[in-house]
Amino acid sequence: MRIRTGSRPVGLLVATFVVGLLTVSCGAPEYTYVANSDDRTYVRLPVAWRAVDEAELGAALGLDPGTSAEDQGIWMEGYDADAAPSTVHVLGPHAPSPTGLLIVQDVPPQQRGTYSLDRLRDLFQPTSTTGRQGLEGNPMAALTDFALLADEVLTPGDGIRGVHVVYRYRVRGGPVQVFDKTAYVNDDASKLYVFLARCSSECYGQRQEEIERVVSSFTVLEGP
Repeated sequence: MRIRTGSRPVGLLVATFVVGLLTVSCGAPEYTYVANSDDRTYVRLPVAWRAVDEAELGAALGLDPGTSAEDQGIWMEGYDADAAPSTVHVLGPHAPSPTGLLIVQDVPPQQRGTYSLDRLRDLFQPTSTTGRQGLEGNPMAALTDFALLADEVLTPGDGIRGVHVVYRYRVRGGPVQVFDKTAYVNDDASKLYVFLARCSSECYGQRQEEIERVVSSFTVLEGP
């Protein structure tokens, strides 16, 4: 079993989380446990989902290359189940195999009051009615062929609130993609937690159960 963590060691809480998810048997590991122990954020991925280059991921997300992501208030991990893992699959127009993007971000005080449930729905790609109005009638829009497949409000407790949305878009004219996004904020909206899984519509039809197992393992715990 392998564990990827944030900047400090994983403590007893993560060990308890891991044991609760899986009884480890002898032989090759089946899962990678991605954990940010400082922000109590965890997800379990099949070992075939391999990490993409963090510097490339940061550049693709528009982070300042001269400053570490941590100094910019962001912790992130990107994963790709393709035989040749690539940031382009995680964030580009086409993911031929399942990918996952995990982000924990500090929210500046002046922005904390803006994180409504609809704003969470619209992270990365708009899925709320209001968010999608900006795409309507724009022939140059990079996103087309929208379909909403699932939308639920999440209240796991301890001040955490968020949304889970599954939706479809065609990105820059490429093959139709299916996105499975979970986004939370904590009680005072000082932290944003996002896990975004995706792959092509064809891939999703073949590997939906795998993706759903990964998404359901995404866990955020509030508190000291």
